[in-house]
Amino acid sequence: MSMVRRSWLAEAAGTLLLLGWLAGVGGMEPETCSSPGDFPPPALFPNISSAQEGDLILARCLVFSHVPITHIFFCKNGVELANHLVRKGQFTSTLAIQLSAESSGTYSCGYRRRSSLGQVMLSRLSVPWLLTTGGGKDDPRNSSIATSPELPAGGLGVSVGLAFAVLSLLALALGIHLLLQIGKRVQMARLKSFMPR
Repeated sequence: MSMVRRSWLAEAAGTLLLLGWLAGVGGMEPETCSSPGDFPPPALFPNISSAQEGDLILARCLVFSHVPITHIFFCKNGVELANHLVRKGQFTSTLAIQLSAESSGTYSCGYRRRSSLGQVMLSRLSVPWLLTTGGGKDDPRNSSIATSPELPAGGLGVSVGLAFAVLSLLALALGIHLLLQIGKRVQMARLKSFMPR
């Protein structure tokens, strides 16, 4: 009797482990473009100043976190547009967009990683980038595009804080450098005043 109970428990435990593995590794992954995310957001940098319909726009997604990531994904209007597998130590990926009337939309990016247990975890999405097109190549009124970042409800959050901290440290380093240079010059002037001529 105890042998039957033990084999039933072993089968149940094996089934639960298999289901857990399938949920974390198999096709049941979280919605990438609507998930709140577990990690800080990356930044999306389009290489655009002005362009015309038919031009190629490159949007680079840069991950600031140094956790190992497996994929960088791009979203358009809340739907996954592209999913790029990344190598170990790679923290950037680029989306190429052929400019057309259909390319108008709100773009963002994020990254995916697996936990040590194989569970898929996502970042928060980057600050959205709005791409709007107007006119065509033969339209004399307007053949350019307009872009603007859209701020999420929570603002820029960690990205602005990190940028402010980096700028503050750079300003502090510059101030210290200038003070050391002034001190050095004052000291040299004092030494020169004691030297015989």
